[in-house]
Order: sequence, then structure tokens, then C-alpha cells
Amino acid sequence: MKIAIVGAGFTGLSASYYLSQKDVSVTVFEQAPYLGGLAAGINEVLPGSSHEWDWDWDLEQFYHHWFTNDTNVFELAKAIGTDNKIIIKRPQTDVLYNDQTYQLDSPISLLLFPHIPLIERIKTGFLLAQLKYFYNQDRSRKFENVSAWEYLKKYSGEKAYKIIWEPLLIGKFGKYYQEISMRWFWARIHKRTPRLAYYEGGFSAFLHDIAQSITSNQGVVKTQTPVTSITHQPNANNLIVTYIEKEQTQTDDFDQVIVTTPPQTLLQLVPELPNDYKDKLSRQRGIGALVLTLALHHSVLDKTYWLNINDTSWPFLALVEHTNFIDKQRYNDEHIVYIGAYCDPMDERMQMSKEQLIEKFTPFIKRICPLFCDQSIIRSYLYKTNYAQPIVGLNYEQNILPLKTPIKNLYLASMAQVYPWDRGTNYAIEMGKTVSELITK
Repeated sequence: MKIAIVGAGFTGLSASYYLSQKDVSVTVFEQAPYLGGLAAGINEVLPGSSHEWDWDWDLEQFYHHWFTNDTNVFELAKAIGTDNKIIIKRPQTDVLYNDQTYQLDSPISLLLFPHIPLIERIKTGFLLAQLKYFYNQDRSRKFENVSAWEYLKKYSGEKAYKIIWEPLLIGKFGKYYQEISMRWFWARIHKRTPRLAYYEGGFSAFLHDIAQSITSNQGVVKTQTPVTSITHQPNANNLIVTYIEKEQTQTDDFDQVIVTTPPQTLLQLVPELPNDYKDKLSRQRGIGALVLTLALHHSVLDKTYWLNINDTSWPFLALVEHTNFIDKQRYNDEHIVYIGAYCDPMDERMQMSKEQLIEKFTPFIKRICPLFCDQSIIRSYLYKTNYAQPIVGLNYEQNILPLKTPIKNLYLASMAQVYPWDRGTNYAIEMGKTVSELITK
């Protein structure tokens, strides 16, 4: 069997790895000159950037970590023989409210949070315990047609909702926040663990280790090779993949094709899709994101790894000091800070340059760390994507696209299909494994 995979993110590479274990001929096509999609390393995407720093490890364009129950990650790392490279630590998570930072990552810290009534703190703690330990995936279906904001307001309390949950929902989904399914919110709480995991060398090192395992099994991984169309072989079940390699347009035929891009990209690649399926693809909604990464002379947060900004007047949702999780010695003793925001593609922040965003964010960073100024910055990087998070509305499960498309032997495996789980590398790997099993049956 000869299979093409479009996209060399974690879904595409994991599908390729598991297929290559079955003695299947696999070719991965990736438009970018690097692996990983949104999990790609900064050093990967900046030609010659290795001369800019003396870091031992790479960083991700968009901040990443794993939870300790991300079993698909651990299973794949073990399969390729690199599970000894996974690091597990317990960093601190805080919230910013009224310009004050409060630890809020345990039952005790919740009970000590002073800005909501004690009865609502108790109700919130009870709600979180129920979501984490009582509701499994089957039971969580009762939340499918329940909005997160209404449920949280009712069972967490009015003030708790306004202070803790609403700023995060608005920060994540913007104008869509009242449409979000409680089942998606359940999955966020159910999967969260206090201890987090990371990979030696960064996520790009893991991507290259997976790719090495693929090529060791005679698979082929082609970067800088965009696919331009996928069509049927006349009077046959084969699919013809047209792609550009070294500025030359080429074609090849495959028994099966897996597309791992955002759903809307499939519309451009496969013109012969049925109209009703095209309508479903075009209705898939998502929100964009930007991440400004700063390498600094000093820390911004004392001990905190992850700071949620519980104030919708701020221009970003999270400030993540990576070197409060991974030792700064890996980055030449520089302090690494990610500043992240989810944005509609038309949001003014998505149109701003790196310098404009630094200017816009600086007054807010100074409210956290008065020492911060332009001279604090050693170097900076900015990454944006128009599709970072699907809009997971009510009854979303009914509208999930199946892995099999209406075109015979063509599969779609995207982050819009991992529901109720949140998009992330663990579920990308799981989807890659699932679609590979579907094919090799």
C-alpha cells in the first residue's frame, strides 16, 4: 500500500510512524521548510538563527507542554525509544486579578483566594472535583447542549464566574464565548494535571526523533514541498497528488491520502468534493492566535510558570515564563517569556508588527514587573496563525466531520475533530494513530 500524508505536524508524523510499522510505503508532504506546524521550533523557522544564540535547546513558536496523563505522547516516545527524554515537573500556575497575582492551582489555594465569598469558593471547589473525578467521557455527554458560561455561573456562583471563569472564556473565544459547550470545558478540567511534562531539546527535538524513526522504516518526509491538489485517478481507486518540489510541479499516485491541515484547506486541495461536504467544511469556525516571545535579562514572574490574566481590558490572555518550568541554563541563562493572545484574524493585534505589539504590551508587563523596559529585551520573536482553536459550540459532536471523507480513500484528520478534548499534541498523536489503524484494517 502506498500512502501520502499532507502535513508534517504531530498528526501527520504519528500517522506516518504507525503506518511505517506496518510495512506501508509512506510519503509525508510539508509545505514549510520545517516540521511541526504550530509546534515547530523557533530555531527551525529562522534560517541561520542558530548564530543568534548559544542556547542548548530550541523553543516552540507557540508555547507547549504536556500533562502527565497525555498517554499518547508517552506511548509514542516509548515506541521510538526516547521516553527517557521526557522531563516531568510541577510548576506554579497563578491568576492576575486587580493587578495582584494569586496562586490558584490547588484546592487550598482556591480556598485562600480572597476575592469571592467563601461559599462560592466551596461551590467552585466542589464543581471542579465533580468535573475531574465524577464525569467520564460518556457521562460528560450531558453537557453537550449546555453552555459553559451558564453552567459555571449557576454552579460556581455569580461572583466566582465573573472573576475566575468569564475573563478566561472571553480571552479564549472573544465574541463567541457564550456559545461554548460545557462539554469542552469539562474536558479542560478533567485532563488537567498539576505536574507537567516537556521534552529534552524542545518539541522540535521530538518531531525530529519521530521523523528519524519514519525514515528508518523506509518512509519519506519531504519539507518545502507543498501539495497543490488531490484528484481521482480516472477509472481507478487511486488518488493523484500534485505537489511542487524544488520549484518543479510533479504528480504521483497513491492508494490512500491523509490530509492533516485545517479543514478549510481541504476545500482548496480537492475541487471535486461534493457540495454538501464543502458546506460542512466551510462552516468549520476557528479563532486565531499570536505569541510574542521575549528573551530577557531578568525574570518577569518570580516563581510563576503560567499566569492567566483575569482582566478582559488587558491585550493578552496569558504570560508564561518558560524558564520557571525549564532551567534557564538551557537558554544561556536568558529568561524566556511567552505572551499569548487569541484573536479573530481581523483583530487589530493580528495586523501589528512585533515592535508595535511590544510597545502595546509593555505598560501591562510593567504592572506585573516594574523593572521591565526596552533594555530588558535581548531578542524577541512574533508568531501568528489565523487558525489556532476551533469554536466548539453547543452540540458540537453532531457536527464533527468523520475521518473518512466522501472521496474514496481520502481522509481528513484535523484538530477540529478531537472534540471534546482541547487541541494539542497528545490528541494530534492519538488522531494520527487512529487514522492509521482505520487504513490498515
